[in-house]
Amino acid sequence: MHKDVDIVFEGFDTTDDCDGGSGSGGSGPVEQLLPDKENDELVKQVLTKGVDLQEYSRQIEQELQALEDEQLSSYEEHEGALLELDSEIRGCDEVLAHMETLLGSFKSRLGAINNDIQSLQSDSQSMSQQLRNRVVTEKQLDKIIQGMVVEPAAVRTICDGDVNEQYLECLMEVNKKIAYMRVHSKQHRRLKAFQEVQPELDRLRLKASARVRQFLLDKTNDLRSLNTNAHVLQSSVFLKYRFFNHFLIERHPEAAVEVRDTYIHIMRRYYLEHFETYQRGLTKLERVVADRGDVIGMEEASKLSLFGAAKPAARDRAHVFNLGARAAVLDGDDTRAIVLSVASEASSRRPFEELFRSYSLALADNATAEYEFIMQFFVSPKARQRSAGADMARMVFGHIFEPSIRVGEQFLKAYLESTHDVLGVLLCIRIVAQLAAELQRRQVPALDSYVNAMNMLLWPRFQAIVDSHIESIKHMAAARARAKLDTQPPAMVRRFAELAA
Repeated sequence: MHKDVDIVFEGFDTTDDCDGGSGSGGSGPVEQLLPDKENDELVKQVLTKGVDLQEYSRQIEQELQALEDEQLSSYEEHEGALLELDSEIRGCDEVLAHMETLLGSFKSRLGAINNDIQSLQSDSQSMSQQLRNRVVTEKQLDKIIQGMVVEPAAVRTICDGDVNEQYLECLMEVNKKIAYMRVHSKQHRRLKAFQEVQPELDRLRLKASARVRQFLLDKTNDLRSLNTNAHVLQSSVFLKYRFFNHFLIERHPEAAVEVRDTYIHIMRRYYLEHFETYQRGLTKLERVVADRGDVIGMEEASKLSLFGAAKPAARDRAHVFNLGARAAVLDGDDTRAIVLSVASEASSRRPFEELFRSYSLALADNATAEYEFIMQFFVSPKARQRSAGADMARMVFGHIFEPSIRVGEQFLKAYLESTHDVLGVLLCIRIVAQLAAELQRRQVPALDSYVNAMNMLLWPRFQAIVDSHIESIKHMAAARARAKLDTQPPAMVRRFAELAA
């Protein structure tokens, strides 16, 4: 505690002056010890009220002592709780310290796990890329293996098996392998497998070509017999095994040419003999309609022979100038050719236009079937899509049917040299026009030469016969001008009317 000091405030007297002098209104040591009264509201309030500072100080001390005792009593009262709280706080600190250690260890473990995950992710990406590369490589290798490896069973069938449908399937499989090897030979020529398989496939190709060539030649030789139905054999054997010839065309062209030439030689003779026989049979069925004297301007009575004997004006006089039922030959609904055996038994004679139409129909039907067969058998599918395929088919067809076409030309030429039947020639011209339209509909251009040759023969002869009729009319007119007047209409008027009708 400080030494008691008597202080007299302004407006009051003091018992002692602190410094031994007068203390009114002055600035003494007490004021210096007090806080800045201008700035402290409590001091300013005490000074203003004139409170005894010593007394106020003792009061403050007592309050402080009471407050301290109260605080000590409160502390003593709560000492156990505080100690317990302190113990709990220390325990929490220990737990937190242990947790901090555990979390630090967990953090380090998480870091290690993160590194492991990144490593695993990197390894997974690497393995995934390796797997994709392996799958791609496996597909490529599988494609290569499938493209070049021939099964042992197929090899045995090609070398020693019977040539049948199973042989055909094996040959198609081998052909795929050969095609694959040729397409990819440059790309995979460094592969040892290619180098080892290529010679074996070449030997297998030669073996298959030899066996297929012999098979086709044997079947072609079966066509030599005239009793053989070539169209049945073509559809049942040749077209069924047409891949054999396509294989030879691509893999062994020399053998394919041999098969083709053999077929041309045999079928050329086959069709020639059949059409010659058919033409001779048709010739026996011909009925002569008109001769040289059957013109519009001929004398009505009769024609005298060399010895003066009268002879009939025509063998089929009713149809010399009258078309009548002969127009039925142009009926497009009847597409059947004359069957010689049936016609011979009936002993019926027919005008030439019916015989010519029958020969042309037979030629067109056989030519259509043969041309389609040639396109399918002798022209490979690749060549069929180009103009070279059609040129090849026309070449083969031309070699086969050229003699048969000449037989038809000779058949018509022999008729035209002796005929004076203008209606018969005109009907033949119409038949040729119908034949050309039918061939165009069938898309068979191989008989264009036949159609052109027929027109070249028919039109000049038709013009010559018409000219002979015109000349006969002129002579008849001159003769009637010198004769006596006849009120009856001349016969040539009736003939002209029939012809014009």
